[in-house]
Amino acid sequence: MTLSCDNHCVIEKLLQTPFSSLSYNEKLKIIEEGAPKPNLTLHTKMKSCTRHFNTSLYEAIPWLCGCDKLKKLFCWPCLLFSKEKHVFNSAGYNDINNIYKSGKRHGHSVNHIACLKEITLFGKNRRIEFSLSSQYKQSIEKHNEAVKQNRKFVGQLITAVCFLGSQGLAFRGHDESVASVNRGNYIEVLNMLARYDSDLHNHLESSTAFRGSSPDIQNELIHSVSELMTMEIKKEISKANYVSLILDETSDVMNKCQLASVLRYVTADGNVEERFLRFTDVSSDRSANSLFNHALEILNDFECGPKLIAQTYDGAAVMASQHAGVQAKIREQYPNAIFVHCYAHRLNLVLAQSASFIKEVKVFFATLSGFRTFFAKSTKRTEALDSHLRKRFPSIAPTRWQYHSRLAETVHEYREGIENLLVSIIEEPEEWDVETISSARGLLSLLRDFDFNFMLKIFSSIFPYSGALFKILQTKRSDIAFCNTKIDEFKHHMQRLRGGFDHLWSEMENVFDSNGPTRPKRIRIDSMSGEERKNSYKRLFCEIIDVVCQNVSVRFSENATLLFLSLLDARYFPMYRTS
Repeated sequence: MTLSCDNHCVIEKLLQTPFSSLSYNEKLKIIEEGAPKPNLTLHTKMKSCTRHFNTSLYEAIPWLCGCDKLKKLFCWPCLLFSKEKHVFNSAGYNDINNIYKSGKRHGHSVNHIACLKEITLFGKNRRIEFSLSSQYKQSIEKHNEAVKQNRKFVGQLITAVCFLGSQGLAFRGHDESVASVNRGNYIEVLNMLARYDSDLHNHLESSTAFRGSSPDIQNELIHSVSELMTMEIKKEISKANYVSLILDETSDVMNKCQLASVLRYVTADGNVEERFLRFTDVSSDRSANSLFNHALEILNDFECGPKLIAQTYDGAAVMASQHAGVQAKIREQYPNAIFVHCYAHRLNLVLAQSASFIKEVKVFFATLSGFRTFFAKSTKRTEALDSHLRKRFPSIAPTRWQYHSRLAETVHEYREGIENLLVSIIEEPEEWDVETISSARGLLSLLRDFDFNFMLKIFSSIFPYSGALFKILQTKRSDIAFCNTKIDEFKHHMQRLRGGFDHLWSEMENVFDSNGPTRPKRIRIDSMSGEERKNSYKRLFCEIIDVVCQNVSVRFSENATLLFLSLLDARYFPMYRTS
């Protein structure tokens, strides 16, 4: 209760600014301070006397309050909460002679009682039903507790979905029945979590309405997580100034053509982000129009068409053609979207074409793959390889030449160990079958062949640099200028390597002179004199290096036109300002 009313009367403020328009904290402060009840200089003249205001009126009528400035009496609950206007919450009451009669009539009004209830319950988070029925209150509390538990349970389901998704693991099992030994990753993860959470365990055991383990629920959760991630990506893209589109096709295990869609952009804090969006089955129609419509659908869905400044695909005609390809059709819609042929794909083409142009190189890689095939076809051979070398041969992908480089580097690094293993297989015929011994003899002959080792030596000098360059070109944070620098360094290395033939030749001669005679396949070369033979291999060596250098120059010829893009690197912005 406020016994006095200062110069900043709260009643006068409430008449100017309604209580309902105030913030919750402001309302709570006014109610906690209480109604102002000053000693008013208020009187009413009668025929025989004059009646003066007395503070005892506040005790007789508890809801009464006064404003010393306005010299009026008001109803405090109605002043705060009433939606109906009357004298006690608008103009104010000043008839002291009839205050008791008017107060009694107002105190019994429906509107006043409703306002009295509002002020009594305000800030106590209680509803009138709770005051009238404790049983109803208990049912509400029980319902809220059930909602809390369900939210906790759904959160654990989402945790399982996110874990399996981030690890790239399958959700379903072949047999998800209760009697199954393996019910699938999703259910098994939930069972593992239930071991450490009694509430989750009880829910999975006793729930009859919603367990969260059905395939439909799994699909709904996956879709919900996907939608939420998509919303976050859209939020980031809405704040980005520039966006680029990346599309690439690949075949899955079902031999269906899947189109991967990626958006690349710079966030508000200057970080480069590449967001994978989806796989789309395009097996039925891989035409330029179909792929263009797919790209347009993504740009419209993420509302980033006007921000598109670049598009990146492989070099296939349907994608890269200047007249009817996807890139040309997109540039008709968005002229600023320059086309950039994927740098890593270009380097892959450089190595692939270098191998296909020269017969000797083509034969070398065909025979090189025989090492992995030999050991991969038999578990016994694989076990022998593990025990002798503690190293396995990497897999080979026909369209990914970095895998060929790993195989070549493995054979070069472990050549002596591989040779010893093959010798042991040949010398222990009782331990191996005829096919294994015959194949081992052929591979051993290759390892001791001068031509094979010559090729192995050349590409073991090339692949470490091409592999490092490939990783740089695949890194999302590498800018154009840095990539161009590394490409130039690779070309300079190839030129230095070209001038180092004599050193390579002397190494080859030292190795094979100490190991006895070679087993040449090319009789014409073997019949030549020493210097002629050296010149013949030198021509082959230079031809390999020149083809690689020529392909690098052709494939990356327009890089200089993209150097201006390095100006957009946010890391250099402070330097630009100081300069």
